[in-house]
Amino acid sequence: MKNIFRITMTAFLLTVSMSGLYAQDKTAAAPAKLEKPTLAVLPFVLEPNSIQINVNDAEMKIQIVESEFADQLLQNLVKSRKFTVLERSFVEKIMKENKLTESDYAKPGEDQRIGKLLVADYLVVGHVDRVEFYLEKKFIEITKETSIRLKSTMKVHFRVVETKSGKIVCANTITRKLDSKDIPAQERKNMTGGDYRDLLFSNTATAAATYILEGIYPVKIASVSGDELVINRGEGTGLVVGGQYEVFAQGEIVKDPDTGDVIGSDETKVGLIEVTSVQQKFSKAKVIKSEGALVVGAICRQVDKKEKDVESATPRATPGW
Repeated sequence: MKNIFRITMTAFLLTVSMSGLYAQDKTAAAPAKLEKPTLAVLPFVLEPNSIQINVNDAEMKIQIVESEFADQLLQNLVKSRKFTVLERSFVEKIMKENKLTESDYAKPGEDQRIGKLLVADYLVVGHVDRVEFYLEKKFIEITKETSIRLKSTMKVHFRVVETKSGKIVCANTITRKLDSKDIPAQERKNMTGGDYRDLLFSNTATAAATYILEGIYPVKIASVSGDELVINRGEGTGLVVGGQYEVFAQGEIVKDPDTGDVIGSDETKVGLIEVTSVQQKFSKAKVIKSEGALVVGAICRQVDKKEKDVESATPRATPGW
């Protein structure tokens, strides 16, 4: 009887043990959720001796440009959902505690040190070179009215550094101009000077955030259903209804012959798509032209308005993702 009991208990324990192992295997087989890289935007440097900041020759406070533009840029990067973006107040606190000044940004190797202090995978470092607002008034004799036209310009340049390697992932200079005549009359009739300033900062920040995203994570196709596509970008990331994108399939890896580092991959154009709706986390698009298979993961590159009717050369080398 004891032998039967032992055999039964052994079988039971073996079954429980195997069940536990099976459960562990199932857990191990579940795909791990990828961690988002951490990104920090350092305060953009504004040098009073070289930057042009004026509104009809009246001075604009530098602090307004620094805080409002930085906030706009941060908001756009957060909306991308690609990064864990560090709060500006936290970055400023760390910089202050370690007595880091704007002049330290340019020192060799300083990017990596600052990145380690912030525990950030990527750093965005930049300068604001130019901010101008000009109010033009013109008296119209026929209507006896005064026409007011506001023109503004903002110029920034920046670089994105991978802190682990110290490599510059991407760098660019962006200039954005805003003319009140380009804004529909219905929209601009109640706009204040602050509204124009916010719009200029927003346009510049969106262009900068879009370029930063492109440098690390290009726009890609997330799903395909016939001629309808879903793109992995949503609101605040530069996509607009009617915007067109060329779609490229990635080919063979391209390596630097000197260092052996992977510098990209060949691309072959496979189609042209147009954005039909922009939602909070993604956008929808339709196929305009197909020259090959449009599949999940294919890279999408925006076509400038002036280039929509010009065929781009392919294949070409692009950073590999």
